[in-house]
Amino acid sequence: MNLRPTKTLQELKDREENVLKWLVRDYAVNGLPVGSSRLVAMDYFKVGSATLRHVLSNLEVGGYLLQPHTSAGRIPTDKGYRYFVDRLMELEQPQQNITRDYESGLDTLSRDLDQLIKNTAQFLGDMSHALVVMSRPQERATRIRSIALHELDKDSILLIVHMSLEQVKTVAFELESKLSRIVMQEAETILNDLFAGRDIDDVQMQVEQGTDEASRKNPIIDHILKSFNNILESNSSNDYRTYGTHQLLHYPEIADPAKLERLLEAIETDSLQRYLPAPLYNGKPSVFIGGELGQTFFQNMSLVSIAYKGNNCNGEIHILGPTRMEYERIIGLAEFTADKIETLINTKYTK
Repeated sequence: MNLRPTKTLQELKDREENVLKWLVRDYAVNGLPVGSSRLVAMDYFKVGSATLRHVLSNLEVGGYLLQPHTSAGRIPTDKGYRYFVDRLMELEQPQQNITRDYESGLDTLSRDLDQLIKNTAQFLGDMSHALVVMSRPQERATRIRSIALHELDKDSILLIVHMSLEQVKTVAFELESKLSRIVMQEAETILNDLFAGRDIDDVQMQVEQGTDEASRKNPIIDHILKSFNNILESNSSNDYRTYGTHQLLHYPEIADPAKLERLLEAIETDSLQRYLPAPLYNGKPSVFIGGELGQTFFQNMSLVSIAYKGNNCNGEIHILGPTRMEYERIIGLAEFTADKIETLINTKYTK
């Protein structure tokens, strides 16, 4: 399973892994700090409170847990969630009654693609208790026409890729240092020299093989090329369905109006999509946790993204919720849904 971005994490001991696993699961459901007495009550660990307190302390020192208040239990950190997602998860398939209810309306809905996407987004939002952003399957462009760069502020740029079929991809990039307008103009010229007027398949092959050293010396070029192929595969921001904004209000850690203001504005202006990393088109989900999303208004939030493909078309599913989301259940739900949508598109929509 590809759950990027993957960091090299020191391997924990078996008991530490078990404590972290069950603590993450318990905190996801209850939203309360977990202490040694709570772990003992689970009747899973065959050791006493003193031993568990020692393990919790070690996990805190390692940066996997934190103690929000003195004498309170612990909660997972982003590092703890990343370790759980990369090494400890056991995916849950949706329960039969859930899949049966969803599948029962698919044949009728498949005749109306817009309604299918709308109902699927609502199904996922209700089942995951999260915000769902889902794209309508879009015919895949075959050629790049031109590339433009626009400065958003001193350390971020907007990449605009004009393609065939009148499709436009826009992605915001944050850079580590302040921009020079000359460097940005140079980068735009290089990108057009490299890719404008060429078939997308050829461009993707060249990016995978690497461009010449002279072009990569430009810091903006190097930054863009690292994710350029995913940008080309992603959908435009004009054809998305969003459902579940109200679900975010259930989580105190992200329901504060000051924290939600920018996120809600992005949803209302249909600009949220530009901040969502494009999922890999390999049938596997991508999981981004907290700070990995790169935007301050995603603090305390995580994203599960998965792509679905049809015959010469593709789409995306994004599930955005708190960092304490039930990863095992929600990722299983996302995989199930993407598979069903792909089957419908390939058998009834694109033929």
